[in-house]
Amino acid sequence: MPRIGIVCLFIFFLLKSQAQMSTVELEIKPVPQPLLRDLDVERWNSNNREFKSLSPEAQEILYWTNYSRINPKRFWDSVVAPIISLFPELKGAESLSLKDDLYRSRPLPLLKLNESFIKAAQDHCDDMSIHNAEPSHSSTDGRSFQDRMRMARIKSCANENLSLGSHHILISLVLLYLDIRLPELGHRKALLNPNLTEIGIGYAIYSKDQFFMVQDMACSQN
Repeated sequence: MPRIGIVCLFIFFLLKSQAQMSTVELEIKPVPQPLLRDLDVERWNSNNREFKSLSPEAQEILYWTNYSRINPKRFWDSVVAPIISLFPELKGAESLSLKDDLYRSRPLPLLKLNESFIKAAQDHCDDMSIHNAEPSHSSTDGRSFQDRMRMARIKSCANENLSLGSHHILISLVLLYLDIRLPELGHRKALLNPNLTEIGIGYAIYSKDQFFMVQDMACSQN
């Protein structure tokens, strides 16, 4: 019997609150990905002082997130299109509009790691995973998203994506971009937002065959 991958997607803005959730079921298959790594992205990521503090999985999340931003058209051609070919059930209005958006998008600023955002993302990731809690922007101790962002010294322009899945990290990112059955396309707009320039990433094992990941992104807080 095929295994099923389930991904839940969320977005939340500090000033304009909005939460969205979608669940997508996919058979577990080997995930196609580019054979060559982008050396510019690798160099940028590794030059961030906080990079070595990330887990290998969080480093991969950062790599593919920045890979998608440095050349959105290439991201479609080398990542999204092959994955949609592997999973034809992902074809639809969202994939058509995503191709248009990625082809029209200019290269975006690569996201820079922020130490306080990393802590906020990893703490929330650990909290959800340790308590096996239903994915939420609120902590199990009752702290709201706004509370957590203030503790991370984020004053405005904050975004948080949560993903719960049992598939490859790259699948989770592609599903965030697709925003299937989410007409406002909030995750896609955030990932393609040139004003978001700083990021914190969290990753944790959620259950025997699931992982939980958090992306906290914000505009420059300087």
